[in-house]
Amino acid sequence: MLLRDGLDGLETLLMRRVASMAFAPRMHVFPGGRVDDVDFSAAVTFMGGDVEAMAQRASADVSELRALYSCAIRETREEVGVDLVHPTCDDGLLVDPDALPLIDHWVTPEGETRRYDVRFFAAMVTGDDARLTTTEADTVVWMQPASALAAFMAGDLPMLPPTESVLRWLTGFATAPEALVAGALRDVVPLLPRRVEGDPGEGGSARWVLTHDRTGEVLVDPVVAPHTRESDGLPRGDS
Repeated sequence: MLLRDGLDGLETLLMRRVASMAFAPRMHVFPGGRVDDVDFSAAVTFMGGDVEAMAQRASADVSELRALYSCAIRETREEVGVDLVHPTCDDGLLVDPDALPLIDHWVTPEGETRRYDVRFFAAMVTGDDARLTTTEADTVVWMQPASALAAFMAGDLPMLPPTESVLRWLTGFATAPEALVAGALRDVVPLLPRRVEGDPGEGGSARWVLTHDRTGEVLVDPVVAPHTRESDGLPRGDS
């Protein structure tokens, strides 16, 4: 998530994925992408912080944590032309975790044809340097989180449930620095929306719960059913 302080308050950057994408077509998303082999070979160094604790918070080991940061930095540069960090003299990446905190973690519901395990990072930028530098999206726009949610509710800004959730969290902040500080302190666990079948003896109705993907622990019961399938961007029919 790229954040900036606009004239009327906190803004974030959203991209609209092209209709031909195999995953989340036509959805409005934050810049990002899949971890590649090159990310595991990237020389990522952290400026302070307990790296083991950071990895645990990301539900990863240290090698995976470095790859996740490399991916976030690389994909942001590739998709919107923004450099979140400057390479070191040996082409490594020197990361300040307070300036690029992990703030959320979602897992695609079971039953989807394509599933992902997605971490959300946040970074503050200034000015209007972001521009589309990818063919995977056809629109890029800065919006206040509340305005984006209003457009979503009106049917004008399709998005996936995790994007909606993160935007709702962002509405609690007036400035980008406030969001970054709060994001760095936020409890982060891998959130998996799961459909639970009801007891036939009690009518057999199903409900959705929010679980910890790694442990299976039910965190919130019940929750609103996911409104959109991530695989094709169409409404879910099992709510």
